[in-house]
Amino acid sequence: MNIKNNAIIYLVGLVMALVSCSDPYEDTTFTAYEELPISLLLESQPEKFSMWVALMRHADMYNTLNLKSTYTVFAPTNDGVQEYLDANGWADVTDIPKEDATYLVKYHTINQVKIGQSQFENGVINDRNATDDNLSIEFREGGLNAIYLNGASRIVDLDIEATNGIIHGLEDVLVPVTATIMDRLGDERFSIFREAVEAVGRTDMLNTIVIEETDVTGNPLEYRIRMTAFAVPDEVYAQDGIMGLADLIEKLEVEGDQYTDPENGLRKYVDYHLLSQVRSFADLGDFPEGEISMNINTLATNELINIADRSGSLVMNYDTAANRGVSFIEENINCKNGVMHEVDHWMPLFTPERVTVIWDLTDYADLQALCDQYQNSSLNSTYTRTFTQEELSCYTWKSTPEYRPNAVAYRNNRGADGIWYADAVNHDHIRLDLGQSGWIEMETPVLIKGSYEITMTYLSYTESENTGYLQCSMDGKRLGSQWPVSNRRYDRALERRMTSSFTFDETGSHTLRIVAIDGELLTLDHIRFKPVD
Repeated sequence: MNIKNNAIIYLVGLVMALVSCSDPYEDTTFTAYEELPISLLLESQPEKFSMWVALMRHADMYNTLNLKSTYTVFAPTNDGVQEYLDANGWADVTDIPKEDATYLVKYHTINQVKIGQSQFENGVINDRNATDDNLSIEFREGGLNAIYLNGASRIVDLDIEATNGIIHGLEDVLVPVTATIMDRLGDERFSIFREAVEAVGRTDMLNTIVIEETDVTGNPLEYRIRMTAFAVPDEVYAQDGIMGLADLIEKLEVEGDQYTDPENGLRKYVDYHLLSQVRSFADLGDFPEGEISMNINTLATNELINIADRSGSLVMNYDTAANRGVSFIEENINCKNGVMHEVDHWMPLFTPERVTVIWDLTDYADLQALCDQYQNSSLNSTYTRTFTQEELSCYTWKSTPEYRPNAVAYRNNRGADGIWYADAVNHDHIRLDLGQSGWIEMETPVLIKGSYEITMTYLSYTESENTGYLQCSMDGKRLGSQWPVSNRRYDRALERRMTSSFTFDETGSHTLRIVAIDGELLTLDHIRFKPVD
C-alpha cells in the first residue's frame, strides 16, 4: 500500500476537555445524574480508589470525568498507586509533577466510548486513549481473573457502571508506553535484527512517533506513525547458524552492498518484517468469512506473508515440505509507534499459494493515519472524514467539477446503525461523490498471479429510481457491465455484484479505476478475489 513520506501518518484530534492542562469545570457542580458519574462513583469507594481520586484532583481531571459524556476508565487501586509512588520515590500523589499526573490520568482514560468486558479481545483496543495511544488486552490462564492491560496490570474489577461510562479496576498503575519499535529493538536479544534495520536505513522510520507538516493553506498538521514489526531474537537466528549480521547477509545471498536499495536482498528482508499499519495478534487471525488462511502485504515490494489457522494455532508461512511455519514467541508488544511481535523463525521471504483476498477499499495506511476513528466497531456516533487530494497518496481522483467538495469521504458507522453497516467489512466504507464521469483510482493488495473471480460488495441505499451507476476497470481493462448502487425495492442493504473473472499474468499490485457514470453517490465496501482454475 502507499505510505506518505515512507511512513504511517496519523492526524491527532483530542477532545478539548482532555487536552487542557487545567480542569475547565473546577468550580462547576454536577447534579443531573440519577446515579453517579465516574469521579463520584470512584470517590464513593475510598477503600479501593481514594488515592486515584486524589490523583485525578491533582491532575485537574476530577470534574472533567463527571461530565455528561462517555468514558472508559481504567482506575488503579490504592495498593497499585502506593506501589507506583514508592517505585518513583514520592510520598504522596501531589509530589508527582502536575503535567505528569495529567498525562497519567489521560493514559488510563478512553474518551467517547464505553468498552465493557464483553467487548475485550486479545490484542490492541481500537479506540485510542486520551493521549492518542492504543492500550492492549491480554487474556492469560485463569479466565476473567487473568485479564491484563498492556500485559502489565491485571484487571481486578470489571464493568463498574457509571452514568457517564464504565470503570475497570486495575491492580497496578500503567506506566505509559514511550518506547518506539526501534527502542524495543535496543534489547540485546535483538542485536542482529537491529543491525539489519540500521544497515538498510529503516532506523528513522521505526523511531518516529509524529511527523509535523502543513496543509496546502499553511495550517499545521500532525501525523501519527503506526506500524507492525515481526522481530527475530538472536537465539532464533543462532538455530540457523546466524551469529551476526555478516552471517545473515551470507544466508540471504545478498548481492552488492547497497543495502538501502529497495531491491537489495537485505533491504527486502527487513521490509518483509514490517507492515504499514498496526496489526495486533487478533487482527492477524481475523480471516475472511469461510477462510482459514490469508495473505497480507508487507513493506517489501510484491512480497506477502501468509497467515493460517492450523489446528487452532496462528502460523505464518507454513512450509508443507518442512512441516513447520513461523510461530509467535510473544505477541502484542506495545510501542509508541505501533506494535511488535516476536517470532520463532528467522523468517526469510516466502512465496505463498493463492488464497481468497478480501480487499477492504478503506484498508490503507493513509486513512488509518488521518482518521480519528478507523475501522472501529464500538462507535457511539457515526464518524465521517472527507479528504483533499493533497492529503492522500492511496487514492487519485478527478471530479466534475475538478474541485468538487466532499468528493471522497471515509465513513465509520456506529454499531447501532443495523445490518446495513454491521455486515460491512470493518464497519466502514468509502463514499464517492465525483460528479458525472468523475473517476477514482487505487492500488489493489498484492495478488499472486493467476485467475480470480471478482465480486464487489457495496452499500445499497433507497432511491425512487436507480442511481449511482458505476463502471470498473482493472489495469485499463473493463470489468463487467455498468450497474447502480441504489435500489427501489429494499431499505438499506449490503449488495454483491459479480464484476467478472480476471487473469493476472504477474504477481503484484494492480490499478482499479471506478468511473461514476451518472455522477450520483457511490457507497463501496470491499472487493473479493476468489482464485479459479
